[in-house]
This record gives sequence, C-alpha cells and structure tokens, in this order.
Amino acid sequence: MTTETPVKIEFIQSHQPALKEGEYQITVTQIVQKQTEPKQLTTLGQFTTGEKTFYVAGERFSLNPQDIHGVFPPPGSLGEHDNVFPHIIFNRSTLPWERSINSGDTSGIPWLALLLFDEGEKPQPTIVTLKNIKDKSESPKFPGLKLEPGQHDNDKVTVIDVEKSLLDKILPTQEDLKYLAHVRQGTDDDGNLVGDELAVVICNRLPQPKGTSTVHLVSLEGRYKDSGFDFQGAGDSDKIRLVSLKSWSFACVNSQHTFQGLLTHLDENPSTLRLPKNDNSDVEKHYQMGYVPLPHYLRQGGKTISWYRSPLSTGEDETEIALPVSCADQLVRYNPDNGLFDVSYAAAWELGRLLALQNKGFSVSLYRWKRLHAQQLKIAENELIHAPSHLPVTNPPANSNSIPSNISSWFKDLSLFKGVPFNYLVPDEKMLPIESIRFFWVDRYWVECLLDGALSIGRVTSADHQKDQEQFPKQVKDVATSNVTGFLLRSEVVAGWPGLLVDGYADKSEKQKLNLLRMERLSANVLICLFEGEIQEVQIYQKPETVHFGLDGNSGSFYKTLRNSDGVIQDNLKIDTIPWKNKEKRVVNIQQLAEDINKAIKFDNFTSAQFALGAIEGVEMVKFSQPSPGK
Repeated sequence: MTTETPVKIEFIQSHQPALKEGEYQITVTQIVQKQTEPKQLTTLGQFTTGEKTFYVAGERFSLNPQDIHGVFPPPGSLGEHDNVFPHIIFNRSTLPWERSINSGDTSGIPWLALLLFDEGEKPQPTIVTLKNIKDKSESPKFPGLKLEPGQHDNDKVTVIDVEKSLLDKILPTQEDLKYLAHVRQGTDDDGNLVGDELAVVICNRLPQPKGTSTVHLVSLEGRYKDSGFDFQGAGDSDKIRLVSLKSWSFACVNSQHTFQGLLTHLDENPSTLRLPKNDNSDVEKHYQMGYVPLPHYLRQGGKTISWYRSPLSTGEDETEIALPVSCADQLVRYNPDNGLFDVSYAAAWELGRLLALQNKGFSVSLYRWKRLHAQQLKIAENELIHAPSHLPVTNPPANSNSIPSNISSWFKDLSLFKGVPFNYLVPDEKMLPIESIRFFWVDRYWVECLLDGALSIGRVTSADHQKDQEQFPKQVKDVATSNVTGFLLRSEVVAGWPGLLVDGYADKSEKQKLNLLRMERLSANVLICLFEGEIQEVQIYQKPETVHFGLDGNSGSFYKTLRNSDGVIQDNLKIDTIPWKNKEKRVVNIQQLAEDINKAIKFDNFTSAQFALGAIEGVEMVKFSQPSPGK
C-alpha cells in the first residue's frame, strides 16, 4: 500500500451540474436540403421525427452514504474543537448545487446547510413519511411539497423540528450561504489532479466549549425568498420542520483529545512490544525479548507454563531454523535451565496449517499445484531413464515450478499477517496499553514457520516431505519480504480520525522513505503499519480532507490570522475583531467575515473558494523517532 498525497490543495467556487433536477424534453428535427447553386442550399422540408421526455432526479430527502466522504470534527471525538467550523465533505462535487433554495437565479448558492445545536438545544430526529410532511399544517411549519417522479407518499424521511426563535439565530442568510460551500481538489507538482474532486459544506457556528454539539445537514430547497428564509408567518415559539440528511455529534472536553494532543501524550515506554518490567532477572530477560508466559496443556493431561513470542519482536532474531518440518512438535524448543518450552515457532507453524485448511479454495489449489509439479518431474525423469537414445526427451514446462498467482498472493498476504488472529500478534493486553505506540521487528523465522505450516498441505509421507524440502521452501520464502519493521498504535486517534496517513523513513533526516507494505485498522482503535526496511522515524498526519476551517484563539478572544493568495500564513494579515451574527450563540456573520478577509488580502474576485482559503486551518503532523531495535 502506498499513500499518494497531493502536493497542493486547490479551492474552486463551485461545480455546477450539467443538468439540474427537473423535467426535460428532447425533440429530433430532420431538415431536407438541396444544393441549387454552389455554396447555396434550398430547404425542401422540415420534419419533426421524435419527441422524448426525461427527468433528471437529484438527491432530495436522503443521501447515499457513499456520497459522504467524511465529516469534521470526527463523530464521537472529545477534542478541543471550540474554535472550529464543522464541515462535511461529499464525493460528488456537484451535490451542493444540484437544487435551488428559491425560484430565482441561485446557481452559486448551495441548497444544503449545516446547523449546529448545543446539548440543550438539539432537536429529536423523527422518521416520517412524505405524506406526513406533504400535508400542510399550522405547526410544525413546512412549505407545500410536490412529489417528483420516483417519489411516493410512503417513502421515509428524517426530519427535525426547531423553534423559530432558535432557528432565526443560527440559520445562515442567503448571502452567508454563498461562502459556505466550495470544491476542493488535490494536485501534484505538475498541476495534475490527484484523487477525486470533493465538495465541502461549512457550518457558520462554533461548537459549545466544554460540552457536546450535534450537527445536522439540512435541506433548504425552496425555503428562501428575496427577504430571506420563509418562516411562513411562524411565531417565536412555533416549530419549523427541516429535512435532516445527515447528523453526528462530538464534544469539546479536553485539549489533550485533539489529534496532536492524543499523539503527543502516547505511552512510548517501553518503545517495543513487551510486558512491563519484572523483578525476577530470568523472567525479565525473557520479557526483554518479547516473551509471554502462557498456560501449556500437555498431551498426558499435565499442565505447565511455556514461553511464547509473537512475530512482532523486540529485536532482530538471528536463530537458524531448518525447514520444512513434518509437524509442529519439531519446532518446540526446550530450555533445560528452567524446564520450560518455547512454543513460538510451533504455534506459528500450526496456525499457518489451520489457516490454509480453513480456506478450502486455497488448500485445494495448493495441493493440485504440488501434485501437478510432481507429476511433471516424474514424467521427465522416466523419459530420461527409459526413452531410447534416438528419441528427444520432453523437458518439463519452463513455468512448472513457479507459484501460481493466486497461491503466491495468498502467501504474500499471510506473510503480512492478514488473517492472523490478533492474540497471536499481541498475546497480552499489557503489551499494548490504551493510548500507546509500540515499535517492532518482524521475526522472519516466525513468518517462515507460518508459511511452511500452510505449505504442509498434502505433506503426508516421508517422500512428500523430501519433495517439499527439495523444491518449495525457497519459493515460498521468496514470497515474503525480508527485513520488515513497523509499529502498532492503540489510540482514539485511529477511531476519531479515519484514513490517517503514515510515512516511514530509514533515517532521521527524512531522505530515505520506506515502502509501506501494510497499513490497516485491526480494530476500532488499533492500527498496524509494516515497512520494508529498518524504520528510524515515523510521521503520522491527517489526510488532506481533514484540512478544516476555524478561528484562532479561544472563546475569550477570537481572531483570525490569514494566508496570502499563495496559501502562506502572514502574521501581518490579521482580523482582530470577528463579526458575530449572534455572539451569545457563537454564530458568525459569514458575509461580513468574507468582506473583512477580502479587505485584508485583496483578492481580484472574492468567492467561496477565497473564503475557504482565508478561513482554513492546516493539518497537523506528529513525528516519532525510533532508535534502532537491538539485535
């Protein structure tokens, strides 16, 4: 896996759809002409040969979850977000402009808006049918609704009912909406597009400090007039009904629960995957090597304790192991000094065998390949011995000894521990505490035992063992990457910031970037990364779509330091006083803020793209330097 990231992020005002939702007609007309003079045509007749009606249906009362690329702040996060404007990102870059907020020319105004509610304000989402909201009633207020083709009275829709007095304070004006949506795309050094074009909708309200906030993405289709939002004559205590397309919640509780706060406060001691220090010198010696004592049940019914070490070792193991073996018992090692077994490699071999048997398609393919290879070699051997000297000898096919791609890819995935149960990698929870990071070497001999166990399918007789010993171990061994290092991260960052990006370097000067072999979430809060080579430094940072928007300072004193037209922060470009629509509710006057940004930066053509550049907050990166693990 590689993480191709853009060098530069570009902001675009909007992406208008080729056709907005609605009914369209296509008429086909045929014109018959005759050339009467050079360069002159005479029309003999005109015929309308066909007329077709079609309808462009856009999203209206629900969104496809695949259209939502991400949200910020992350759902359920507990960080310090009270200076951030929440936002949502769409995979379809035209989505915010596919409908209109009124019947006028609103092509540059999105029909979607984010509304933020404090803990004591949040409305209760309700699922109703289109028939329920189509019927006009005094309260809650909702405009007359005409269904479009494909929509039915019994279709379900999620709505929220908000008091008019509250909605009037937090709802963006039509002028605000112009600046609250834009398109973002990444480019490389040559200006080529990297990744997809994404649409972004921003909220106009800051979250509640030391409290929980809930954000709703609501539809504003047809809800505005020239004078502003149409409250339909509602009183302050009347409810206004809005269609909610997406919602999520987060909290502003602890400054250490930010992206940077969580990573900089990780437990890094010890730096490798091992149990806490033990006062017994012999036990501590094993702990330093990553061993864990586990119950061992003997075949005769007795019980003892054996040592087990996972493949995520504290250092590079130089022990030599003779493979292949006929059974796992051949890999059990006994220490006469303490009377305990080391079952690490035996467990790896048996696990590989069980995983291969569990996958019926793979095990059958592996057995057939080994049998076919043996047959081809036997035919060639018999011809060589018994064929008359005057007849040519049939050589086995050139690729008869090569591993088929499906078998090779399965072995490759297995060598990167795909499908390996987590307790084989981390046998004791104390080795990877909550909010910790641990570095490791991959024990290549453990991996080779794992692969040999899988390869043992069909290895029954001594002759089978002899054939595997002569022909296959090197091929399977070559499938796995040698000299692999990596780390395990257990943190709320993994769950709260999905899609983290990680770079590993073989030097602390960051000149030798390592190939990332695997990066995967093993659970909601555990991330594993494997690199080809010896890792010395790791950089963990947010993906470009987590570039967010907000103010500087805190609730006591907000200000905004701006960037120039090239996106570089300028300390002399600063807005000292933030314009508020309602300061008590932390609702910003977006139109006035946009004008203030334009006065400071002096753009030629100020749009939502320039506003996004002015309000942007950069992504954060945290580096970890790792001394070379001991041998």
